[in-house]
Amino acid sequence: MLDPDSELIRKVSDGDGKSFTELVDKYKNRVFSTVYRYVKDPSMTEDLAQEIFIKVWKNARTFKGKSAFSTWLYRIVVNHCLSFHSRRKRHRTVELDESIPDSGGSLEERMDKRAKSELIRQTVGALNRRQRIALILFKFEGYSCKEVAEIMGISFSAAQSLIFRAIDNLRKKLTPLRESRKI
Repeated sequence: MLDPDSELIRKVSDGDGKSFTELVDKYKNRVFSTVYRYVKDPSMTEDLAQEIFIKVWKNARTFKGKSAFSTWLYRIVVNHCLSFHSRRKRHRTVELDESIPDSGGSLEERMDKRAKSELIRQTVGALNRRQRIALILFKFEGYSCKEVAEIMGISFSAAQSLIFRAIDNLRKKLTPLRESRKI
């Protein structure tokens, strides 16, 4: 099946600004959301997202169609976010969605949910970088194992292994807490 965006990216590679605008409009919310998960700063998110779309414009000719355009784009997003963190030379944990829906429960229940969410966030952040990326792509971004492999530039079995080890490490770290009723 032909990637529906392949014709658009071909036109972008020929310098078609209208097609580029169409791609940006189609993917901007997803790119912003993903970048925000990495940096947790709205203004920095906007700057990085703009840099990512500039990379897409400049590198459109390098898209070979071996994977879906969205996979190619997401690989640029992840690599750009990782480069950003390297440039800042300090480690930040990957923040998962911080918003906890107001379930209408008591203040104590909402605070307990927030504490559990923060504990899980910290535990995910403590995973090694490759496991953390694979887990976020698979569990939180909804990519298939095959897509995770393509985005990360690794084999399918390596992606499976990273995801399995990440989930296993989370389970090992969180099970004692669950048994002690902290989560």
